[in-house]
Amino acid sequence: MPDALPQAWLEFADGRVHWLEQTACTIGRIPSNTLALDQPGLSRSHAMIQPTPGGGWLLTDLRSTNGTYHNGLRLDQGVTLRDGDQIELGGTTLTFRCQQSAETAPEAGATSVQIHSGDCWLLMLDLIGHTAHTHAVGAEAASADFKRWLELVRPGLIRSGGTINAYLGDALFAYWRQDRHPGDKIAAALQELVAFQATAPRPFRIIMHHGRIRISGGLQGESLVGADVIFLFRMEKSTKPLGATCVLSAAAAKSLSLVESARPLGSHPVPSFEGQHAFYALGN
Repeated sequence: MPDALPQAWLEFADGRVHWLEQTACTIGRIPSNTLALDQPGLSRSHAMIQPTPGGGWLLTDLRSTNGTYHNGLRLDQGVTLRDGDQIELGGTTLTFRCQQSAETAPEAGATSVQIHSGDCWLLMLDLIGHTAHTHAVGAEAASADFKRWLELVRPGLIRSGGTINAYLGDALFAYWRQDRHPGDKIAAALQELVAFQATAPRPFRIIMHHGRIRISGGLQGESLVGADVIFLFRMEKSTKPLGATCVLSAAAAKSLSLVESARPLGSHPVPSFEGQHAFYALGN
């Protein structure tokens, strides 16, 4: 891992990471590409991800034979990527991640102003098997299923005072500020989500962490930065093999007084974070 966390990276399904630099990244079958993948479904030069002057990242298909898919839809023009977007090309699925570190986040100024810095509960809800479901029923039907699922989970989050920060392809990212919401209210919202898992039209995972973040707002909308945000995303990936559908970090379990009632999952490594980290499960 580089000394300073880059602004963006690509994650493979097996946990491998390709860091994006501040130059164009070409993806294809031949070795001269920035990211060369030995996949028969890939064209020699298949797709490109490049930084934009505004600080974003643009995905473009390079007239590939089999196409480049963004969140299940085939690209016919360039698209600006958001954290959590799914990129499918030649049988490979990559997850685009973009997160500024606290040290590199923009200071208050013409385009960004800090709203809050403090402790928050961080939540990710992630549909299980969405890529396979998309292949099975088609992109249009899968997108409709995702929207129906969102319509069911959103009201509870909003009632509890949660803020939905981003929709990430097959997931959503939300948070609660600790200075505005008591822990028992968040615990009740979490239990409501666990209960909903039993009747939800699509299976989904609940991932929760508690930590200190910085919230900034600007022309690009609200942005959450800090190591604890990154920890949540890495935690989502690294805890999948544990088989639990609701996973809490030790910090989340302690802050919600759920350590005694939750099921211990043991301590496990989280990529890019030192040491072993304890996790807990609620429900199944």
